[in-house]
Amino acid sequence: MKSQFEEYVKEDCKQFDEVCKYYENKTPEDIDTLYALTSKCLMLSQRWSDIASNAKLYAKEYGISKTDFQQWAYQRYRTLQEMHIDCRVFYGDARDDLKNFGRVD
Repeated sequence: MKSQFEEYVKEDCKQFDEVCKYYENKTPEDIDTLYALTSKCLMLSQRWSDIASNAKLYAKEYGISKTDFQQWAYQRYRTLQEMHIDCRVFYGDARDDLKNFGRVD
C-alpha cells in the first residue's frame, strides 16, 4: 500500500523499493550481492535519516503532519538499518565459509 508521503520523495522511494526487491532476491551464498546490499542499505538509511530529520521542512512545504511524515520516514530508515545488519551478518558468514574451504584469502 502506497503512502501519501511517497509523492514528496519519489526518487528516494524508488531507490527504497529497488533495494527491497534486491534484498528479497538475495541468497546467503551470494557474497557479491550481500556485499553490494550492505553498502546500498547503509547509504540509503543515511538518506532516510536525513529525510526524517527534515520532517519539519517537508511538513511546512507540503502542508502535511510533521510527526506522521517523520515516523513514516523513520520506519524506512529502520528497515534499511535492519537489512544492512542482516546482509552484513550473512556476508561475514559466507566469507568465513569460503575461507574455511580455502576459496578466499
